[in-house]
Amino acid sequence: MEQNLKNKIQDLEFILQREKMENRKKIKEVLYQILDVYDGCERLLDASEKQEISDPLKKIVTERFSLTGKRLIQVLLRTGAVQINSLNQPVNREYHEILEEVYNPDVPEGNIIEVIREGFIFEGETLRTAQVVIATTQRDN
Repeated sequence: MEQNLKNKIQDLEFILQREKMENRKKIKEVLYQILDVYDGCERLLDASEKQEISDPLKKIVTERFSLTGKRLIQVLLRTGAVQINSLNQPVNREYHEILEEVYNPDVPEGNIIEVIREGFIFEGETLRTAQVVIATTQRDN
């Protein structure tokens, strides 16, 4: 009887663990989709800034996409995602993807001087690396 109860408890613990892993996977899938929509908003913002649009319309478009992007980030943060703090930090290849190195003798070698795309962590795991530009103290020849 006691062994039967222990077996049932182990079975329930296994089921709970499996459901937790499945739920985590589903949450990550939703977070990836949110990031995709956020990136779309950012691309539209960039495009609207480059287009010759009348000032009142441009202002409205920019404000709307900016607000939408901020709301998407808030949703990410409420679900447990954490934004990677990158600017002015030393590069960490676990969290950062280096897109470019720029000569800058005033900044320590390998420090991030620009964030191209924000990165996020979810439950201790890198959800998406930040795309960054880092400083180098060596000139190209």
